[in-house]
Amino acid sequence: MFKIKQLINKRNALFGLVSVLFWIKTYLAYWIEFDLGVTGIIQHFLLFINPLAITLVLFSLSLYFKKPKTSCFVLFGLLLAATLLLYTNILYYREFSDFLTTNILVGSNNVSTGLVASTFAMMRPWDLIYWFDIALLIFIYLRRRDLFANYYRKPAKKRDIFAVTALGLSLFVGNLTLAEIDRPQLLTRTFDRNYIVKYLGLNFFAGYDLFQTAQNSQIRASADETQLNDIIDFSRENYREPDEEYFGAAEGRNVIVIALESVQQFLIDSELEDENGVKHEVMPFVNSLYHSNDSYSFNNFFHQTGQGKSSDAEVLGETSLYGLPEGSAFQTLGSTNTFHAAPAILGEKAGYTSAAFHGNVGSFWNRTDTYRNFGYDYFFDSAFYNVSGDRSLEYGLKDKLFFKDSVKYIEQLPQPFYTKFVTVTNHFPYPLDEKNQGFPEAQTSDETINQYFATANYLDQAVEEFFNYLKASGLYEDSIIMLYGDHYGISNMRNPRLAELVGKEREEWNDFDDAQMQRVPLIMHVPGVDNGEVFETYSGQVDMLPTLMHLLGIETDEFLFMGQDLLSGEHDNTVPLRNGRVMTEDYAFLGQSIYDQEGNDITEEFTEAELKDLYKTRDDAREELTHSDNVMAMDLLRFYSPSSIQGFEPNDYIYTDQLDYLESRSENSSSLLSEREGHSSELLYESDAPELIDEMNFSDFIQTLDPDIKPNIEKLN
Repeated sequence: MFKIKQLINKRNALFGLVSVLFWIKTYLAYWIEFDLGVTGIIQHFLLFINPLAITLVLFSLSLYFKKPKTSCFVLFGLLLAATLLLYTNILYYREFSDFLTTNILVGSNNVSTGLVASTFAMMRPWDLIYWFDIALLIFIYLRRRDLFANYYRKPAKKRDIFAVTALGLSLFVGNLTLAEIDRPQLLTRTFDRNYIVKYLGLNFFAGYDLFQTAQNSQIRASADETQLNDIIDFSRENYREPDEEYFGAAEGRNVIVIALESVQQFLIDSELEDENGVKHEVMPFVNSLYHSNDSYSFNNFFHQTGQGKSSDAEVLGETSLYGLPEGSAFQTLGSTNTFHAAPAILGEKAGYTSAAFHGNVGSFWNRTDTYRNFGYDYFFDSAFYNVSGDRSLEYGLKDKLFFKDSVKYIEQLPQPFYTKFVTVTNHFPYPLDEKNQGFPEAQTSDETINQYFATANYLDQAVEEFFNYLKASGLYEDSIIMLYGDHYGISNMRNPRLAELVGKEREEWNDFDDAQMQRVPLIMHVPGVDNGEVFETYSGQVDMLPTLMHLLGIETDEFLFMGQDLLSGEHDNTVPLRNGRVMTEDYAFLGQSIYDQEGNDITEEFTEAELKDLYKTRDDAREELTHSDNVMAMDLLRFYSPSSIQGFEPNDYIYTDQLDYLESRSENSSSLLSEREGHSSELLYESDAPELIDEMNFSDFIQTLDPDIKPNIEKLN
């Protein structure tokens, strides 16, 4: 029969019991409380083992205290602290689908006050299991306190203590190794807190986040406004006057930005041949926009993202700054930095309402916090959509459903509005369920490449359906629609297997070809301008914001932008990529090598003096990266406030509560819904998404109807 005396006769036994109980309840919490997206045997194994590794290291600290009472209370204190960390994260996750960060705990985030106020509302009856081990220890101590004094005397042997700590560290090293195998660059390319918890555990995440926060705070604390001087000088010299022909061409219009996930320039006008020899355009609708007389399109436009991928593209496109050399600026700095971003600028200078739409969780790339600091009034993430069942793929809601289900929010936005739609279906590894297939796959030796064209075609169809809605609702003529590829879709590793489809020989593929593949499409579609063309300007994503602002008739000379107006005749056709490579209309600078536009390495053809001049061109371009990195890492924009946005403050409500606020603003406003006298425009949206056909029933149909005819239809039923 189990006896308390036997349990605590050796502190190792008590230590083992405490560790195992905490391991079990943490693992239960992973499954009951958190949506971590665990797939595959490796991830399941890591989720099971990661609570134990850090727990053994952390709790083993108690064994190093020789005095039995001290050792016991240290163990209890560590258990209590770890349990509080676990439980507060559980409560926070129930409300916000995210994990607590240091910035939230110290009150730097607006949701911290809301968390305290809603604690009791978030509690559940089964929460008792998370406190069972604490209660058990207290019970043992109160029932047989004498046993702790009389029997918990013999200290653990040093070799046993070291063995426990070593075991925990070994488990963690193995844990980290397997995590890196399954998700390379997990810590250097941190795009979602869920991933760190899933792979390395909640306790590790808390420590890692604390370290990152302290590191960032130290860098910020060492900065002062004098470090802005060189950056201001650079920005003034970098500024380009807008062309009168284009300045204000879209003044006062709504802005609709569509991030084309993983779409590269080679997809424009690309065709695939099926088994019958019939050719099919991969993206026919996007092609029509690209070549339209109402579009300003660019065929030498490069993505400039780094490890932050899609989030880096958003930094570039909405702040005209670069992402970080390592990791994601959204994840690392988005919660704390000051930004002069498109939503805030347009809101303060021109009275725009702003909203971002994304069919994945708001914690992905830390978008929730970053969007707030960008100045977004609203952010509709997966919590505002039905993402259940076959409506979603790996990275969120399918694009056709995403655009359609966004209508009920779009129509409530007071106009003019600035909106951004982040698509996800054309995302590596490019899966597409059978019901949405139909476009012929490419015939290469790489299945990922073959599927890429099919998901790109699906995205094209989704965009066309959305445009049809914009036209039917009347929003089209009153908007400028900007579409851009966010980053590469086919990696350098796979590029040689793609060679034949882009007119190259696989055996001759080289670094120059990889660099050229970093082109992505940019289309600025302005209905009615009729002076559109395809520009050959060498440019990058950092140029998007100043170009958009000038099209809207808003001057940008007071902002510290790294980019230039693409439509200015003075635009500098030198494009630094995030990895330090530099592209120009004459040369490609790849490391120390210089290539001509035919792909020939011509480095040896120049004299030493000529090379010095050419390398200066390269290094001057890279200076732009350095200035941007200093602005971001030291949060220098907090020292610089352009007069037009000095009054800007991020919204004081949380996005989870935004619908009430939106409804109060949209009543009797300039919203589309008000223009339609309260009749929803959802019925105007036509989509062939098979999921909608599967879901449709009479009740759903009734809800989409005009309120005036609902009663008559219901009587017929």
